[in-house]
Amino acid sequence: MRRSLAGLTVGALALVVLVTTYLLFQYTSKKIAGGGGYRVHALFNNALGVYERTRVLSAGLRIGQVEERVLDQESGKAKVFIRIMPEIKLYQNAAVAKKAASLLGEYYIEIDPGSPFAMRNNQRVALPELHEGDEIKTVTEPVEMGEIMNSVGETLPILRDILSDVKVLTSGPIKDIANNANQLLERNSAIVERLLGRIDDIAATVQGITRSEAEDVRVTLHNAREITEAIKGLVGTTQGQVSGAGQDLRSSLQKLQSSIDSLDKSLHNVDKITGRMAEGEGTVGHLLTDDTVAKNLDNITDDISGITRGVNRLQTIVGLRMEYNYMAHNFKSYVSVQLAPRPDKFYLIELVDDPRGYRSAQSTVGYSSQVGAYSNEEITTSDKLRFSFMFGKRWGPFQGRFGIKESTGGVGGDLFLFNDHLMLSTDIFDTRSNQYPRVTARAYLAIYKKYLYLVGGVDDVLNYTRTQGTAGGFFDWFMGLQLTFNDEDLKTLLLFGGASAAGAAGK
Repeated sequence: MRRSLAGLTVGALALVVLVTTYLLFQYTSKKIAGGGGYRVHALFNNALGVYERTRVLSAGLRIGQVEERVLDQESGKAKVFIRIMPEIKLYQNAAVAKKAASLLGEYYIEIDPGSPFAMRNNQRVALPELHEGDEIKTVTEPVEMGEIMNSVGETLPILRDILSDVKVLTSGPIKDIANNANQLLERNSAIVERLLGRIDDIAATVQGITRSEAEDVRVTLHNAREITEAIKGLVGTTQGQVSGAGQDLRSSLQKLQSSIDSLDKSLHNVDKITGRMAEGEGTVGHLLTDDTVAKNLDNITDDISGITRGVNRLQTIVGLRMEYNYMAHNFKSYVSVQLAPRPDKFYLIELVDDPRGYRSAQSTVGYSSQVGAYSNEEITTSDKLRFSFMFGKRWGPFQGRFGIKESTGGVGGDLFLFNDHLMLSTDIFDTRSNQYPRVTARAYLAIYKKYLYLVGGVDDVLNYTRTQGTAGGFFDWFMGLQLTFNDEDLKTLLLFGGASAAGAAGK
């Protein structure tokens, strides 16, 4: 019985919200259309997303609406007619721009009215006003999604080549160094082994000759003695020739001694190199005796494994939310990315398009002879996006947040009920440009699983003012919707979206 009542309550609330939104939209559109004014036009290359009764804003305030769209035969562009309120003045240097109100494909028209004067050749020249049927010459259009996808398609092959080069660079040099060191050791060890074997053979041969042929050596020496005695007689007559032969013999002996010295020096160097390698000196010896390189490689693989495990556990949730402020008659858009490395911890990154703009306060203190000391506070509103970066922690059904909230310091809290299908949220931030901090309270109700939420609440409760209906108002209440995607949803969107984009590009 309780579940059926809860379903009827949710359905009735959704129906009331839709009817109220439709009536407010019809009321605001008729109010602008029935207020008279004058009509101007502009030429757009692409009028997709711009329809009849599309909002026309200036500085966040509504000044008119789109009345008609036709194809201009001369230029081949879309000719968009805009109805401007009678109290709004546009000048010759006015500019019109097509801007996205949200990521869901909604657009609105932004007009800069221009100024009544312009500087030309260092002289101030008056500019005429625009009247019924005049054209706004300066037109600005946003970049389409197709152009962005084309740029991404051109960038991906370059990134793929860079990653391939990085992979080759990180895996190739270490393996080549190890292979070169192994080949160097094998080549040198074989050469040294052959050289030592030859020296052993020579020594064995000499030893065998001195032992087994000792008698022959003595006979040879005796014969040599007799021969020298016989030659003595010839010394006087052939002294010059014998002296020349002796010099040749000494030269041959010197060459033999030089060769033996070179061989001994080479053997000493080989022994020195192998000894240093065995003791771990030099690059090759360090690689052979020290296992630090292998341990470092193991540590690197462990670190990479830990990083990949952390990335696999990271949960990413993307949210798209749009809220309609009923007193300011404007839409407020949010794009949020929630990174959750653990189920009870998360980081929230949010980009906010607030029609109220970014408010900043500046105080000036001075002294006057008439009033004495005085203090002035100036609050400036600029049209730029806000961002949030908050750290969150959850304890059971309660969740706390703190960090940067809409470009100012802030804190927040969330309460989850009915198995997370209902969330009550409160944020406190922006203590610089208001008399009291900005307090926002909202409720999220899941109307389709946990993908589509109905959002409602109040904004800036403490700074209540009677200045309503403008973008600069304080207290306001709102209704809206939020779409939520998790990791599996994003993978599916990227898979089918990439296939569709590739098919469209192939055509």
